[in-house]
Amino acid sequence: MTTLLIFSDTHGMPLPSTLTSVANESDCVLFLGDGISALGDLLFKKNLRMVLGNGDYPYNGVNREETLDIDGVKIFICHGNKYRVKHDLLPLALRAKELGCSYAFYGHTHTAAVDEYDGVTLICPGSPTCPHCSAATYVYAVAHQGKLTYKIIDL
Repeated sequence: MTTLLIFSDTHGMPLPSTLTSVANESDCVLFLGDGISALGDLLFKKNLRMVLGNGDYPYNGVNREETLDIDGVKIFICHGNKYRVKHDLLPLALRAKELGCSYAFYGHTHTAAVDEYDGVTLICPGSPTCPHCSAATYVYAVAHQGKLTYKIIDL
């Protein structure tokens, strides 16, 4: 069983203490871009996986997208701007499906959302520091033996 904290779009704002606490208790932290430079001590977390956002400068070889296998769950992570997620989620779903992933986590919209396209679950954690038209949020998930359970958490 692997616990995950997933968040995005902090844009250099200080992380809420609640988020830092959850990060320290989680087995894996996924950061979906736009604010890498302000992650502070989380940058040294052993199981931090991150991707660049459109507002990030290149950072120590961090990619714009990644495919992960976490406890048997295939996950695609990206910031989302390349796939125009503010306009249409189909390109993101097709890319995740092409890579054999059942889940895609993305950022860029600053608004938490869960959608499904052709067997791929698309999850945006929103933003814990700069939400658009909604509460500050993140996602907490548990991967176990090929299954993923998740919840959008309001801060």
